[in-house]
Amino acid sequence: MKHSGNTTGVTVSMLRAFVVLSERLNLSKACEELGATRQTVRRHIAELEAIKGQPLFYVEDRQYHLTDFGAGSIDDAKFILRQIETWSGQSPLVRNSSLWLEKSQYTDPQGREFFSQQHPIFKIASTGLPIMKSALAAWGNAQTQIESDAMAQIRPYLVVFRKSANGWVFVEVGKHSAYSQWFGWVWSKSAIGKLLQEDNAGDDYNEFIAGAYARIYDEGGIRLDHVFAYIPKEGFDDPVPVRLQRLLLGCVFPDGTPGLAVLALVTNQIEIDALQDKDVPSSPEEMLMESSI
Repeated sequence: MKHSGNTTGVTVSMLRAFVVLSERLNLSKACEELGATRQTVRRHIAELEAIKGQPLFYVEDRQYHLTDFGAGSIDDAKFILRQIETWSGQSPLVRNSSLWLEKSQYTDPQGREFFSQQHPIFKIASTGLPIMKSALAAWGNAQTQIESDAMAQIRPYLVVFRKSANGWVFVEVGKHSAYSQWFGWVWSKSAIGKLLQEDNAGDDYNEFIAGAYARIYDEGGIRLDHVFAYIPKEGFDDPVPVRLQRLLLGCVFPDGTPGLAVLALVTNQIEIDALQDKDVPSSPEEMLMESSI
């Protein structure tokens, strides 16, 4: 599509206006957060829409809403902004790739370091945990259909998400999943229908945890990561260190719409290059998920 003659290109200010307005859906609140006037924010959105050739928002009863095109574009905008922040040294999240496999590091405001390293799927055969091997076989036999009988055995260990215009929505939290075991019965039963980002952990932390979700969801593919993180746990004042193997599975609901199943297994069997010279704590012994189903 042709660009407007008055537009020279996308700017950081345009992207920030788009992202903040998509999160607030209120022009006054977006202006306050951006430190900009209403006229300026409106201009940035109009210029970005001119470049993209389609509207990003529509207004109904004085409330902003993302169009389908806007909702489909927001992840890319956030990714670009995070890349700019990383290159400029402003982001606590660092992400890089080696041989097409991604490595991430995040430092929280308290100085705790989080690490994630993607591994090739064939590693499941050699270092994957028994439950993970079962999940991979079930997913293949089910031909990605989440409601297939082939998935029945593994479903209690999964957390299933849908993607909405506002983020990742919890659809199902398996009673034997690491999420349920870690956060407890009350949380797991109350999470359904909530957004992943409602944990108030911040955008950078959520990008560290869920940054890989969108690609697997869109492609219907599969991905293996080893993770070291500090996660809040009931009964503890401070977040608890945990090591995880995590398998992301692109799935399909009965109506044909895509979904994402996440299998996270608490284990001390992880391989992360950045941890080789670091003395980091092990996962709680009582939480390990290293046995068979």
